[in-house]
Amino acid sequence: MKTKSFGRNSCRGSALLASVIVIVILSVAAAGILSYSLSTYRNSQRQIVIDQAKVIADSEMENLYFQWKNIILMKQTTIGSVTSTAPLAGGGGLLDPTNVFPFLRDPSTTGWTVTRTLQFKRIGTGDGSATGIMPNTINQIGKNYYFTAMTSASKNVPLLGTITYHSGRHFQYSSTSLFQFAVFYEGNLEMAPGSNMLIQGPIATNASAYLGTLPGITLTLASNVYYFQNYNGAPDPLTGETDAIISPGSYNDPVYNPNPLGAAPNQAAERALQVSQLTNQANFVGDVNVSLDISTTPPSPYLAAYTNQVTHQVDVNEIYRAVVAPPPLDPNPPYAQLTEDPLVKASRMYNAAGVLITIDANATPPYHVGGLQSDGTINTTLYDGTFGSTIHQGGASTTDILDGTIRQSVADPRETLNGKSGVNLTTLNVGNLTAALATAMVTDPNLAANYNGVVYVYDKTDNTQSGQPANSLNGIRIKNATTTPVYNDPTGNPLGFSIVSDNGVYVQGDYNTANINVGGVRMHNPSGIMGDAVTAVSQDWDPTVSSHPIGTGADHTRWADASTIPVGAQFDTHPAGMEIDAAILTGNTPTNTTVTPNIKSGGAQNLVRLIEDWYSPTSNLQLTVNGSLGQLFSSKYFQGPWVGTTAQAGLGGDKVYVQPHLRNFTYDLNFQSHTPAGSPTTTSFHKGDFFFW
Repeated sequence: MKTKSFGRNSCRGSALLASVIVIVILSVAAAGILSYSLSTYRNSQRQIVIDQAKVIADSEMENLYFQWKNIILMKQTTIGSVTSTAPLAGGGGLLDPTNVFPFLRDPSTTGWTVTRTLQFKRIGTGDGSATGIMPNTINQIGKNYYFTAMTSASKNVPLLGTITYHSGRHFQYSSTSLFQFAVFYEGNLEMAPGSNMLIQGPIATNASAYLGTLPGITLTLASNVYYFQNYNGAPDPLTGETDAIISPGSYNDPVYNPNPLGAAPNQAAERALQVSQLTNQANFVGDVNVSLDISTTPPSPYLAAYTNQVTHQVDVNEIYRAVVAPPPLDPNPPYAQLTEDPLVKASRMYNAAGVLITIDANATPPYHVGGLQSDGTINTTLYDGTFGSTIHQGGASTTDILDGTIRQSVADPRETLNGKSGVNLTTLNVGNLTAALATAMVTDPNLAANYNGVVYVYDKTDNTQSGQPANSLNGIRIKNATTTPVYNDPTGNPLGFSIVSDNGVYVQGDYNTANINVGGVRMHNPSGIMGDAVTAVSQDWDPTVSSHPIGTGADHTRWADASTIPVGAQFDTHPAGMEIDAAILTGNTPTNTTVTPNIKSGGAQNLVRLIEDWYSPTSNLQLTVNGSLGQLFSSKYFQGPWVGTTAQAGLGGDKVYVQPHLRNFTYDLNFQSHTPAGSPTTTSFHKGDFFFW
């Protein structure tokens, strides 16, 4: 009998089982590989989308920063104002801290949803600012405003769902008035006072500084001096001692002493601490780029607006003068307004005037009162009806804003020597303006809503058509101004008061010497005077005898007289003479050693010009300026060079002026926290840290 063998079948079963196991293992491995491949693919695709989202979100952040910056620079909003309505795009108040508003747009990349959100962070003081040292400045104290910007980019992707990238940054805008300096110059700063002088605030120039005195006179500098090119004749502040552009070596060095009441320290060591060279020029004109590149192709579209109509050359001085000048017009009929850089346009005080007074002898009527409207534009006749007959009645009226004779012909001996036949002078009576404003604020809601403390007044008469000599100048006299208009902004801080003109400005008698109360602190109403030139005339200066000689006998018509100091604790008292409590921004006639005879600027001590005898008789009057002095441009109209106090053949042997017994100059520290209305500003913009939300 045969027995059956099972060995062969067992082998076959084992092989089958092994095959199955291998297949299972391979299947699992394949599945794992497939899963890994799919996961890797999804992750790589997700990363691609995230990278795209990041690029889009970051580009939107740059877009947001650009819009935010330009809206502020172009003054399309008011920093710190809860009532601001200026949007970025799509509506909403930019600076209302209760608003967080999105900006939606569809970029060219199909399928993306993008958001941009900006929120103003109200911190610090009532106007939404925190006071501190501004970044990228020479230790200027300013107001810092903080914003939170957030962007996102989202896309719905098949198999991946919605992928979103969030990005955030903190923006900081910093702003300070130009009047953070005791003295600042865009051009060469020269100072050689004829009597002892102490300057306790910082000094800055975007060119060279030449500071010194004649023997026997002391100029004491108690704060920092910043210069860009040379200091007293050398780039190294420790070696420059020549002290003058003309006749180098003719002056003594200043005394460097941060504690003027104490003994002067080691001068070499103190000079090294107080004087420093700038690596970059200081920013005196906001973010305006004054370097017009006429070689670009195509050339700048704004060149016509900044072309000097005398030389017919593009002139950057026209940009610096924009702060006091009206918008430029085509010199040819129909005299249309020229297109200009939006940032320069925003820097014009004309475009920000709460009250705008214009005089034109060739028009009927020859004067108008306008100002800022709620939409941010200027209407030149807006307040004609509001102020009515108080603008100018003439005759014996004692309430006129434009006081006395309109365009009264007077003599300015400095300009007479420059070939000018005279000055057509119109007087702004600040006391009458204050009274008229108080009444008009009640009756005109637009004025009450838009008055900002800036009063722009100028005579735009074309003298070639007015019947006056074609080579005469136009000027504005400020008088009756011991007290200036006092109003507060919505946060309770003083608006201040600034008078601005494209003409030469003559300040007669004490200016702004009455004090106001701010938070229990007595201070001057923050005030500014800005014009093509600024000249101080004493209280009793008489325009009708302005062409008379200074005189040495009975003819005392151009002897300066002391101001009558008002009685009352709210007024300053000062030495006999005259006091101006204001920030002064004006032009000069720069020193020029390339012509014969050399032209002299007169230095910073003569930036406020004089046309009287301030030393005779024996009362020895003093001129006091409490504020800030700034030269931002060269004078365009009042270009007569400084000729000193010597007798002039062109005046029949007379003198232009005799200097005061003493010029007192003090920097008003209150300008660091309370600036004059509409002050030109130094600005700084900063993109802070990233964050994710």
